[in-house]
Amino acid sequence: MAAVKYLYNTNLAKGTGFINESLMLIEFYEEGERRSAFLTRCITANVLDKSTEKRTKDVINLVFFDRYWREDSNVIHFLKLMRRDGLSLEAMKTLFFVYTAKANRVLFDFVRHVRLVNRNEKVNIAIARQFILDSISFNLAPSWSDSMIKRVSSYLITCLKDFELLDSDGYLTLRMPDRRVINYLLHELHFDGQSDHEILDNQVWEVLGFSDYQLIKEIETISFNGTFIFQYSGEILKIGWNYQSMEEFIENECR
Repeated sequence: MAAVKYLYNTNLAKGTGFINESLMLIEFYEEGERRSAFLTRCITANVLDKSTEKRTKDVINLVFFDRYWREDSNVIHFLKLMRRDGLSLEAMKTLFFVYTAKANRVLFDFVRHVRLVNRNEKVNIAIARQFILDSISFNLAPSWSDSMIKRVSSYLITCLKDFELLDSDGYLTLRMPDRRVINYLLHELHFDGQSDHEILDNQVWEVLGFSDYQLIKEIETISFNGTFIFQYSGEILKIGWNYQSMEEFIENECR
């Protein structure tokens, strides 16, 4: 009998927010570099200062590559260009959060859950633990031990803190991302082959805290700069895209 493949895993344990390391590794990356060559250079240069070779391999394979490496899109190169073109650290954290949530469905769904269910409550270990218990009962996660449930719950809260999604009192923040981040994500979804309506309905906007109305207004505002032509009537949505690739978009819109 084939083993059950669960939607949730414990990969967050290797890195949680991983913000400073992501910035270092993205800067260290050379365009067109293969995974094996990049990993070898990281070990040789000890880019993750004082890490053992095994730790470096684990971190790069299970965290960095898992979050940012895609065979069909050079995400690391795009992030490097965005940072070099002046994208703020706060905005970079938003992009790091999105990629981390996409790579770790447990985080993605937890943030959606607290935005919908616990938005007026302090987000703490107890809420995270109940989310994990419910996930196990719905067969989304393995039957983790009590100690593992406690650890995964802690990782979820730590990630929210790392990405500054909790305020000083522990409530989920609702500030809007930098419009260059929104524009970047719109174009990434477009070049991933999603239709205009699929882009609008993508769950990533829920994770970032957008209501449908807020998202429409943000897209409309971005379109005033001439990045794309935006037409929306409530039922009919049409976006006229100006660029043929992410590189062209970043070159023209993100400097």
